[in-house]
Amino acid sequence: MLRRFGLPILLLMTWSSSLIAQRYVGLNVDNDLYFGIDRYYSSGIFFEFGKLLKKPQDSLSKWGYVSRHWTIGQEINTPSFRYTESLSNMDYPYNGWLFLGYKKERFQHPDLGYGWGVQFGTTGAEASLAKVLQNTYHIYILNLDPLTWTSSLPQAFHLNGNASFFWGKRLGNKLKWAHHNQVQVGTFRTSLRSRFGFQMGKLPGLPFFGNRLEQLDNGVSFFLGMVLEYNIHDYSLSGSGFRNNTPFQLTANPLRNIYQAGFMYFKTPFRVHILLNNSSAYIEGQRYNRHPFLNISMSYLF
Repeated sequence: MLRRFGLPILLLMTWSSSLIAQRYVGLNVDNDLYFGIDRYYSSGIFFEFGKLLKKPQDSLSKWGYVSRHWTIGQEINTPSFRYTESLSNMDYPYNGWLFLGYKKERFQHPDLGYGWGVQFGTTGAEASLAKVLQNTYHIYILNLDPLTWTSSLPQAFHLNGNASFFWGKRLGNKLKWAHHNQVQVGTFRTSLRSRFGFQMGKLPGLPFFGNRLEQLDNGVSFFLGMVLEYNIHDYSLSGSGFRNNTPFQLTANPLRNIYQAGFMYFKTPFRVHILLNNSSAYIEGQRYNRHPFLNISMSYLF
């Protein structure tokens, strides 16, 4: 009986494993409320979907892993004095950013790849839905007064492009150096960004750099690293780079850093990722030099 049914069962298991690795849906959330604060980059919510289009055996190219990723996201910025209406007391602008994003990525193998993407969206308290969502949450969930959203950055449509390069180098049996470089260019944000650190554990590839589909294995891995960024222009902090459309002037710091520590757990078909972030000041003269926030993301693969 084992001989009779062994091959069909093996084929079914292989097909199921392959099917699980083809697509994902996910929810990715940034928030600083876990630390009892609500300021600066105070919230980010991202709904994500992606699929693996090709594997090496399906392509003649050496960059045989090809994937596409879509995101609907929203970011919210808040000053440290949330209820003030005085411009002199505002050390950070109110701003919302609602966008649709698309990325295409190619990997030669799970530790080496590149990609490009675009984002299109809108800023503005009402247009980005940031004001109504933040105040609804504050009023009905936290039982707090609504925020003033005084002198928020104006509504504007934006187009942004980005290019990325990923690579990892194994240092030991369960230790890897992981690196991700990214260039962003557009009306919303223009910057050079490098994220790097040590990846420890069983998970293959570069699982902390996006929703990876190239190679999957059940297990746990940890990440300890940082982000270095050179900011050329950021509409969410300074308004338009072509005309003065901000109600007040704040100077963005060109050099930024974020310390990161976290872990990822994958058990077919679920993936959970928790990452602690501690960022330097994005604005000159911020009342608080560093800002912690937590990223929690969950994905279902099918």
